[in-house]
Amino acid sequence: MEKERFVIIFFMKKFYPLFLSLCLANVLLAQTNEPAPASAPSTPAPVAAPAVTSKPLAISGWAVIGDKAKAFGPKEEGGKIIFSGTDFGKKGKSFAGYFMKTILADGQTLSFKSDIQFSGVATVGAFRYGIFQKRSPDHTRGWLGYCFYAGFRPDMPKGNLLARLPENNGSFDGLKDDKGADTVRSLGQAISGPKSIKDGLYTLTIDVKKSGANMEVKSMLVSELDPTVPAVSYSGIDNQPATPCFDALGFVTHEVLSVDSIEFSNVSLNLVAP
Repeated sequence: MEKERFVIIFFMKKFYPLFLSLCLANVLLAQTNEPAPASAPSTPAPVAAPAVTSKPLAISGWAVIGDKAKAFGPKEEGGKIIFSGTDFGKKGKSFAGYFMKTILADGQTLSFKSDIQFSGVATVGAFRYGIFQKRSPDHTRGWLGYCFYAGFRPDMPKGNLLARLPENNGSFDGLKDDKGADTVRSLGQAISGPKSIKDGLYTLTIDVKKSGANMEVKSMLVSELDPTVPAVSYSGIDNQPATPCFDALGFVTHEVLSVDSIEFSNVSLNLVAP
C-alpha cells in the first residue's frame, strides 16, 4: 500500500506542473484564436445616372411663306423675331423658321421652346403650329411631321394633334388637299384647352422623341396671364410615322385670328440624346 502511495505522489509531483502548463497553454491559444468579428457588408458604389447630352441647333431663314417682298418681315434684333406690317392681320399668314436637317435616332428628342407675344388680337381664332420636314420653303404643301391646333375652331372644340400623311399634297396645317383627299391622321385631342388666343405673352414647347418604331409627340402653350392651366397641351404617340427627319418649324394665324404682330423671343431648339 505504501508503495502505491509513493508512486502516485511521485507522479503528481513530477507531471502535475506539466499538466497545468499544458492546460494554461490551451486556454491562451483558444483566446488568441477567437474568430474575428464579422465585418459590415460593403456598400456598393453608387451608379452614375446616364449622361444626357444636348446639342443646340440654330434656327434661321425665318419668313412669311410666299412673301418674297418681305412686306411682313421678320425684323430680327436682340434675339427677337418680329412679324408685322400693314394688313398683317387681315388674312391668315403662314410663317416658318428652318434648321439643319436632323434625322432622329432611337431615344433622341428634338426639343423646341420659345416665348410668343401676340399683339393686337381683334377676334378669337385658331393658331396652329408644328415641327416638320419641309418639301420647299416656298410653299406649305406636302410637308411631313406634326401640327398642333390651338385657339378657337368651332368644329374642333377640343383641338387636334395631326400627323401628316406620306405623299400628302395639302398645306402643313390643313386636313385635306385641293382635291378633297385627306392629308393627315389624328393622334388625339388636347389634354387641356384649347383656349382662345388673347393679347399677351405665351410660352410654347414642342418635343418629338423617337422611341423604337414610334414617335412620341408633346406640346404645351401656356399664357403668362394664366400659367396654372395651359392654353392647350397635347401628348400623343404616332405608331406610323411618315418620317424621322425634321428641318422646319411652322406657324399659322388664319383669317379668324386677326393679330397685328407676333414676336418670338428666347428661342431654343435642342437635339437631346440619352
